[in-house]
Amino acid sequence: MGTLNDLPAPPPVPSGRPRRQSVADVRRQKAQRRRRRRIATSGVAAVCALAFLLFLGALAVADNKSSDKIADGVTVGGVDVGGLSRQQAVAKLDQAIGTPSRRPVKVKAAGKSRRLSADDAGVEVDLQGAVDRALQESREGNFIGRGWREITGGSVDAAEDAAVRVDRKAVSKFVDGLAKDVNRPAVNAELSLEVTDVAVSPAKNGRKLSDQKAVEKRVVRAFRSPGGKRKIKAKVATVKPSVTAKDIWAKNPTVITVDHDAQIVRVFKDGDVATTYRVAVGQPEFPTPKGRFAVDRKEKNPVWQVPDSDWAGSMAGKTIPGGSPQNPLVARWVGISGSVGFHGTKDIGSLGSRASHGCVRMNPSDVIDLYDRVEVGTPILIA
Repeated sequence: MGTLNDLPAPPPVPSGRPRRQSVADVRRQKAQRRRRRRIATSGVAAVCALAFLLFLGALAVADNKSSDKIADGVTVGGVDVGGLSRQQAVAKLDQAIGTPSRRPVKVKAAGKSRRLSADDAGVEVDLQGAVDRALQESREGNFIGRGWREITGGSVDAAEDAAVRVDRKAVSKFVDGLAKDVNRPAVNAELSLEVTDVAVSPAKNGRKLSDQKAVEKRVVRAFRSPGGKRKIKAKVATVKPSVTAKDIWAKNPTVITVDHDAQIVRVFKDGDVATTYRVAVGQPEFPTPKGRFAVDRKEKNPVWQVPDSDWAGSMAGKTIPGGSPQNPLVARWVGISGSVGFHGTKDIGSLGSRASHGCVRMNPSDVIDLYDRVEVGTPILIA
């Protein structure tokens, strides 16, 4: 059995005041805390760096995955091509724009219709170029922005044109051809003469394609609008004649006809026979000229310039004053052409025959009446 001296010593009794740390202890503790902070900071930084690298990698993968596709939100010629590859986009645009653009345009005017094919109009649509521009628009910026857009389902607000080119010269040539089919000149009224009838052929309106330049623009617009209408109705303008029947009658109220074989002169007033005269015309060897003429001069008691012809004998080339017994031109002269005209005659018995040297002989009273009815310019028909 042990003694009291063998028992362990009791623990020290606190004095009620903590023991002061030494300077070394304090320094050691601070160093430990700094070491722990550095380790923690390094760990967080490493984790963040790894997360960032993984994020960048994900963006790069997403960007690479969409590199051959057009970004969502991009349109070409109003057609949505977002999310499509180049080949897919070209195929979709050809169906929506290309094929409709190759439809012909038909223009109708005045019952005439002409068709212009897209090939003849030189129509071209650069769909591949438009898709390339759409792809380029989709690749704008860097991989971070593109990758983020791909991951988050973002879009690009971009609209590319799909311009339809048209050969304006070809269209102009087409419209010129249409105008040739449509255009009709106006027909003026004309004086129609026969020895027994005087009439006026009626005037007729013509027509003309209205504003060819405007028609050309409409054709070009039709080709440039793939889904638009391809049938055009062009306007036609009326072309008025410059001379109407009323104008003809106003200018030619009186007309003279000479029935050569019947030796009858007719005077027409506004197309109706006003009076007739029995006359003499030229002998077979000195025929009265036939054709259309007009009164070239009028003269009272005309002077006779004797023709320098064999039949005139010793009087050839002389000037015989009006009223002279040697002057065969009695009372009045209504000139037809040069030395040929209507005149009175003393040889009344020759009327109704071929007796003159080319002039139209008349009873003096008749030639005076004719003289008063006509003016210089009055039409004459001898037939």
